[in-house]
Amino acid sequence: MRDAIEACERAGRTQGLAAGLALALDGAGADAAPGRLAALPSDAVPPGATLVTHRLAAREGVSFVRRTTRRALPEEERTRLAARLAALRLGTTRGLRDRVVAHLAARVSGGEPTLRKQLVQGALADAQVTVETVRRTLLVAGDLTGTVVECHHRLTELDWELTKLLGASGYAGPGAARTAFVARLTANCWLPGKVASWRG
Repeated sequence: MRDAIEACERAGRTQGLAAGLALALDGAGADAAPGRLAALPSDAVPPGATLVTHRLAAREGVSFVRRTTRRALPEEERTRLAARLAALRLGTTRGLRDRVVAHLAARVSGGEPTLRKQLVQGALADAQVTVETVRRTLLVAGDLTGTVVECHHRLTELDWELTKLLGASGYAGPGAARTAFVARLTANCWLPGKVASWRG
């Protein structure tokens, strides 16, 4: 499981959401989703599938497919899938944090880079603590459903806090904030309960 967690995180950060999703699903098709919709990499959508259009997801290479049949996964496999998805989201969150650091380093406030402001440094330090906490939790307790769902909640909250540091640029155009948002929508399709709502 450790290797799968690390591989999904790495894919989410370096290869993009769709590639990471293919790895996290590990062959699970739309029929294995617990709800009415399944999030799949767009290039893995079966012919004739009914799609629910979402422009932001499409730009990330992810499609939402209406499930027509149901194949219930055993609880342990559902939990492993949810843990791999959390690891994927961890990678996208790290990409978002990288974008925030680059953005704030390029901005000046009061004659110095915004990145040097104490409150900003504190927020970024808190973000790093959350990233490491989630990573460690997935590695040691990724087989516990409630713990994995809590990791998703923490990532949702962290993504929101990081996006706020981007100001208006976090909401406009392509970038890591959009990826993190679509990653949360993707996770919602596969988790037994919904992830905490995005407040943006």
